[in-house]
Amino acid sequence: MMSLIVLCPPSAAVGGLESRAAETQVAEAQIAEATVRTLSAFVSAAVRGLVREAVLVGPPQIRLGYIADHAGCAFVEAKTEADGIAQAFPLARAAHLFIVRAGYVPETGFAEAIEDLLRFGKAETRGWLLRGEPARPIEKILTHLVQPAALLAPRRLCLNVKAPSFTALAKAVHARPANGIRLRRVA
Repeated sequence: MMSLIVLCPPSAAVGGLESRAAETQVAEAQIAEATVRTLSAFVSAAVRGLVREAVLVGPPQIRLGYIADHAGCAFVEAKTEADGIAQAFPLARAAHLFIVRAGYVPETGFAEAIEDLLRFGKAETRGWLLRGEPARPIEKILTHLVQPAALLAPRRLCLNVKAPSFTALAKAVHARPANGIRLRRVA
């Protein structure tokens, strides 16, 4: 069982000048759509008992409370990613954390692959990086160039990281690529 932590991206337009109100609304709508699409993709995993709870993490300007209320999950608003993740840890109570960037959804077979990692003990001592789809032709050959989209890691290892940004957590838990498990960019 795992806790889902969805990282909502900050936007340069969010919280901008009053004259850029239209740009701010567009940026907020894009972040909200990315967040909702990611959350909805994990409903079947929650029904299977794979996801225990979900926590949204993002900057204060994007009003995560509205989405969290409708989705039935917790939310944390913080100015930095590391602060938000640190505040999400007490709300995420499962033995494993699945930290995913908003706008990514799992491909077919995701739940079974994650269950195998958890069931056979492969996820007890280290973390696993899940990458998105290759966007450029070179990324199809050199898959390590693809941006990491999610991290599966034991909660106990994550709690020891002082400034738990996505990158710092991946390093601290000695995350390895979870080959064969991909996430697709939807927003």
